[in-house]
Amino acid sequence: MILSEPTVYIDFLCPWAYRGAMWLAEVEKAGRIRPQFRFFSLSQNHDARQGSPQPAVWERNPQANGLPAFLAATAARAQGVEAGERFRLGLQRARHEDHLPVDQQTTHRLVAERAGLDVARFERDLEQSDFTTLAGEHAEAVRRGVFGVPTLVWPEGRSYYLKITELIPAGRAVALYDAIETVHRFGEVIEIKTPESEGTLAA
Repeated sequence: MILSEPTVYIDFLCPWAYRGAMWLAEVEKAGRIRPQFRFFSLSQNHDARQGSPQPAVWERNPQANGLPAFLAATAARAQGVEAGERFRLGLQRARHEDHLPVDQQTTHRLVAERAGLDVARFERDLEQSDFTTLAGEHAEAVRRGVFGVPTLVWPEGRSYYLKITELIPAGRAVALYDAIETVHRFGEVIEIKTPESEGTLAA
């Protein structure tokens, strides 16, 4: 069976992205997909929507919300794909389950320890990290029309932005994925949207 490898754009600040990542982790455990997570800065996206796309927020204010988290995740990736993914998932959980400050180095160190990284190397790499990776992946997302997270982009080009209000139970994760993949086969369908309500706006 050939695994699908959708690209998934996230920002560590976003609860929608966290719930989406938890859902996709269950689908991956079931052997259905191998998601490739990429960065998309909500701070930069907000500025661009306000008419100020340049210079990028990481050039003007490198401590803006969410940016130090991206640097930490970039440093974790230096230890390999699997290490980077353990750290990415751990940082999302630290933010949205443990309610730890996502941009603080104490959180980053704790997550690195939990993820089994070489912590000394991680801290050295973090000191050398810059926003090159974030800038490249954010620009790629913009070219693909991404406007929020999580957005899933399949290799053939179709993409979906999802809002999940609650964590999907493990036993239902694959069923949700199958439902989306079924719609995916209908190229005529370009948007499915529920009316905004208290439930759909909850974060």
